[in-house]
Amino acid sequence: MKIENGSGTRDVRGYLLVLLFAMLLALGAAVPVLAAEEPAREDGGTIQPQVVGGQSVPDGKYRFVAALRDVTRGNSAYQQQFCGGTLIDRNSVLTAAHCLESVTAPQLRVTVGLTSLKEPGQGQTRSVESIARHPQYTTSLITFRYDAAVLSLDRPIKNIAPAKIPASDSNNLEDPDDQATVAGWGSTVKQPSNNDPRYPVRMQEAQVPIVSDAAARRAYGADDYEPRLMLAAGRENKDTCQGDSGGPIFVKNDRRAFQIGITSFGNGCGKRNFPGVYTEANSEDIRPFIFRAADAN
Repeated sequence: MKIENGSGTRDVRGYLLVLLFAMLLALGAAVPVLAAEEPAREDGGTIQPQVVGGQSVPDGKYRFVAALRDVTRGNSAYQQQFCGGTLIDRNSVLTAAHCLESVTAPQLRVTVGLTSLKEPGQGQTRSVESIARHPQYTTSLITFRYDAAVLSLDRPIKNIAPAKIPASDSNNLEDPDDQATVAGWGSTVKQPSNNDPRYPVRMQEAQVPIVSDAAARRAYGADDYEPRLMLAAGRENKDTCQGDSGGPIFVKNDRRAFQIGITSFGNGCGKRNFPGVYTEANSEDIRPFIFRAADAN
């Protein structure tokens, strides 16, 4: 796979997470790892990594995928990007609630229709008027349940078709072994790894198999994986990674993109027997919140 930018380095927070992970593993604990861990970029900003085992996305392919940017983290989109999101109507972007634990609306910019983080002319950038988190979401330090949020944009996005959220009874889109697509920006190196992570400038995509709820519960345990609220996907060397949080997992049906999940957490990236875990977008406990929040915009 061609990577448009070289390797980066992890910051102190990243090393502490690795150390804590190793200690807890030694104690036999199951440890979910935030997909939004923030290793440092080479140029001094921070990076939210992305897809392991993917390939570069051509311009214009997934225009509904959004880059969430924190303007306090540098001067370029490449430095500022920290999570993903999905345009769900012309005024609203769906993302993960845990992406927004340490940022406020004035810090945020959302760019939709972007493929390369170093092409200033690409995409449409909007400020964020308000953040709506799922009312039952608490903090990622406790649980990833209800890990969903909707951003209200200051101006509508023009001429980009949003992704669709399937009806709550449309579970045929997420049968085990069916293929789904993940896309975003970030580390393309399997984690944990002794190698430096590598961060692409250009959006990457990968096809990942849906994993049964039973297999996901065996991997993560009943406390961390809740089938009513989550779905799992991926296999060894094909996965989302730290920092891809908030971005979509979706399927194509009648040439439209249907978002079935929001990237949430995982144990490593591309690790055997540990698929990525996603907030189930069409869950009966998640979908109504998404539509209420979007309708308020």
